Amino acid sequence: MGSKTRKRERDADQTETPDEAHPKRRRQINEEHLKLSRLYEDLAAESDDVRFEAAKQIIIKFSPKNKPVAKDVKAALIRLFRGLCSQRKAARVGFSLTLTELLRQVFGANENGIEDLELDVSAVLKMVEEETKVQGNVPGRERRDRLIGKLFAFKAIMQSSIIIEPELSLDCWNKLLDQVYEMARDIPWLREECGMVLVEAVKSLNCQPQYQKCAEEVLERLSAFKLVSTPEGVAVWLTVQTSYPNVLPEGVWYAKDPLSKKERSRLAKILKENFKGESENGTSEAAKTGPANPNPSFTWDLVFSEILRRDEQSKENAKDKPEFPQFWIDTVDSNLFSSSASHERKAWGFKLLSSMIARVPESAVSALFSPNLMRTLINQSKKEDRFLHSAALSALASVQLRIDQNNSIALPIFVALTTKHGSIEFDRITKTKILEQVLLLADDKSLMKIVRHLRSLILRPESEDQSVADSRRQVIADLLLNTVKHYKRYEKFNEKVFKKEVARRREGRPVEERKSNWLRETLETLVECAYFVPTQTAETKKMPLPPVGDRGRIMFQERLSSCLTKLLDANLGARSDVALMVIDMIRNRSDQSTTLKLAFKADAPVLSTVNNASQTLDSISATGSIAGNKLAAEGFMLLYALTLLQAYNGEGDAVMMLDDIDASYKAFEMSRKASSKKHKVPMADGQNAFVEIVLSFSGNTRTLFRRIGEEAFSIFASEITADGLRSLTDVLDTEENLEGQKELFSQGDEGAEDGESSDDSEDDSDVEMLESKEHDEDSASDASESESSGGDSDGSDDDEDSEEDAELTRFNNLLALTLQTSKPNADGDAADETSDESDMDDEQMMALDPHLSKIFQQRSNTTSKKKEREDAKQNVVQFKSRVLDLLAIYMEKQYSNPLTLDTLLPILRRTRANANKQTADKAAKILKVFLDARTKRKAPLPKPEKVEDVWDLLKGIHEEAKLGGGAKVHADACSSASLHVVKVLVGHDRGNYAGVVDVYAETQKQWFADRKSPLQPVLFTQFQNWSLNARQQGK
Repeated sequence: MGSKTRKRERDADQTETPDEAHPKRRRQINEEHLKLSRLYEDLAAESDDVRFEAAKQIIIKFSPKNKPVAKDVKAALIRLFRGLCSQRKAARVGFSLTLTELLRQVFGANENGIEDLELDVSAVLKMVEEETKVQGNVPGRERRDRLIGKLFAFKAIMQSSIIIEPELSLDCWNKLLDQVYEMARDIPWLREECGMVLVEAVKSLNCQPQYQKCAEEVLERLSAFKLVSTPEGVAVWLTVQTSYPNVLPEGVWYAKDPLSKKERSRLAKILKENFKGESENGTSEAAKTGPANPNPSFTWDLVFSEILRRDEQSKENAKDKPEFPQFWIDTVDSNLFSSSASHERKAWGFKLLSSMIARVPESAVSALFSPNLMRTLINQSKKEDRFLHSAALSALASVQLRIDQNNSIALPIFVALTTKHGSIEFDRITKTKILEQVLLLADDKSLMKIVRHLRSLILRPESEDQSVADSRRQVIADLLLNTVKHYKRYEKFNEKVFKKEVARRREGRPVEERKSNWLRETLETLVECAYFVPTQTAETKKMPLPPVGDRGRIMFQERLSSCLTKLLDANLGARSDVALMVIDMIRNRSDQSTTLKLAFKADAPVLSTVNNASQTLDSISATGSIAGNKLAAEGFMLLYALTLLQAYNGEGDAVMMLDDIDASYKAFEMSRKASSKKHKVPMADGQNAFVEIVLSFSGNTRTLFRRIGEEAFSIFASEITADGLRSLTDVLDTEENLEGQKELFSQGDEGAEDGESSDDSEDDSDVEMLESKEHDEDSASDASESESSGGDSDGSDDDEDSEEDAELTRFNNLLALTLQTSKPNADGDAADETSDESDMDDEQMMALDPHLSKIFQQRSNTTSKKKEREDAKQNVVQFKSRVLDLLAIYMEKQYSNPLTLDTLLPILRRTRANANKQTADKAAKILKVFLDARTKRKAPLPKPEKVEDVWDLLKGIHEEAKLGGGAKVHADACSSASLHVVKVLVGHDRGNYAGVVDVYAETQKQWFADRKSPLQPVLFTQFQNWSLNARQQGK
């Protein structure tokens, strides 16, 4: 009753003062509370901007300058302490930041204090205890959150410096230390975070002498709480040692230094978190162990930083050796990567490698790649199912990142990965491309030094076994080739380096006066290994051991050829400059070197031809033109240089090709001089020789020579005569069999086009590598020819199949006769025979053995002949494809030349239904591009001198249209070619249209009369459409 009376009295009082605006005031208070709640909510936001803005607003609101109410400040502190116990989003980060600054504002040295605020630092510590205290039987998760919140609160107090500023409160300092040390001792999973708080606390003293007592208190508690032999204890000790070395107690560490060499074993165990040990006085001081930590302690960073700092200071004294390499061996390599180490500790080691590779100076980089680490790194990288495969790859990615950030550090890393504890075959073993990436990321200066290092590895491949040495040398050659192929700075290299190199060469300066660069070093390395052998007087250290054999030299020649192929497109000076540089290297070493001699040996006439070609090349290079034609000079320099390379390779045909090039060069020079005097000089022989040279280059197994042949052909396309063009078109009509191969290649049985090389990988050698546009020929040839009959002669495959069937039948008959068994009958069942008739004794079986061997030998010969036929067919198809490439170049460059009309029929025959599908598609594409050229480029039509030949060509195309076997590709090509010839005739004389109609009419009458005619109607419909358009346009 009394309570009800008081309630009524309170209501009566409120009704007695109606003028007071209590609801409005209440609304304002609620709005302020709501705004403040939103700010606390934003402190936990994941966005840094939102979090910082909320912290700023709260700090301003409760800053002493704004004279907040004391109880509101206290409530705010309580709210912040409680917020530290929340695991929601980024709550601990936001609340800790705000609490640190607010404590500094409230308790720091400022003139404006907060009125009636009865709080001091001791009270704040007590408040932390109360708000984060674990009461009762709470769930483990909540208990964990409160403990973490408590530690964050202590951390905020330490960071705010309110204990030592404006004046030191040693009592509060000790209370806080006791709390943190107790948590570190009793809660193993929080020990590392406690250690970080203690380290930051010591650092906050800023080495000021008045705080020395604080540092002493920190060290005293290390022993009192038995944390000396923990990573956190080491971290605290080192931090105090840096700031206050005088307060370090005796008897804990030798010479008061945990990093002392005599303490190395103990320190390694501590860092590995093997806490079992004995203190100096013999009492056990093993700390509690917590759950496995996936990451190494922060103490590792402190320890390494201190070691590196000492090494940096000792640089001035040449007698002092760096400590870091041996320290890494003792604490990481022999500790975390030992054979008995667990996967967890090895994972630590990989993370330490990732961390340290980003921060160690260049001089200490190689020390990181220690023996056990490299062994583990290679083993874990090579297979995906290895437990630490991802960790190993992550470490390698960190290595690559460091090089990306600092290109000059590539050299020590590359050397470390390829020597001593690594391997030059590191990429192959680990199935990574780290060595390739290091080479590509290195700056030019480092790259040059790496190439020199690779040259030393070629001389000493760290194995006396010839096969192993050859394999490693091939890996090195592939690395050099890959660098040339994927180097990204050619444009800059050309401007700053290569142009100066070319200028010095043209000036005739000796090699010694030319500044070296990575590309020169690379080409010199390949040239020396490909074309030279050491002399008898050469020093042992300059001789490759084991020696580079013939097989190895061929491999290096192929890699050099592939490099030149890439450099042709790299826009380094003129297109011939790199080839001339290589020839110059060979000649200089041949003439001047006392330690190297050419592996190329030849008779006097051959050497004379090579020398004459070299002199001609020098002459062209010196003038830079042939009778004023710079482009022609470029073409001949390419031909001479590459043919000389072939000669040095030991290819016999190269010498004859040099004679042909010389004849072609002289004929071209005479024609140019004669044309300037308006005299005509016959030069058919010279140009025919040139076409034969180009064909020889096209038939070469290496991409480089085919490319050079096409380049030269493009340059001299305008000089090609009808006979030279006929040499090309005749190739297209060659039969695709053994006889055709013998007709095309004088040594067809030697596998000129087999593309056989050393044990080269397809990706790194350009031997028998077709361009991308014809890459499918090898793989798709057999499948495509099942539809197209695979050759020019109808039924050739059927004949081969029937021949194979006959051979198989003959083999079965001989086998049955020898074994005295019955042949299979038509149903595939053998005739009945008794067991007595079929049994043979041992003597009979031994007597049959020679006969059986002879039969199977005959069968083997039959199989090899089949393979030989297939290879011959493929060789001819490939050569035809390359000739089509040359004709495509000619037709593009010489669209208006009447000689292009002579190419139409041979190309059309390549599109027949019974032709090889790949060559048929290429031929059709060439014709389409050629015939569309006038539409796209408005090129004028050819104007032939003999119109009669053009009429014959038109009739020939119509006859060819009947032989396509119904192939749409062939029909479309014939129709387009016929229409092109019609345009030439009508363009020559409009009156020729009547004759054209007669030709088409005659063809159409034959088509109409023969119901089985394979001729396609597209021939007539396209002509009709063109006629209509030409009439409307008045052409």
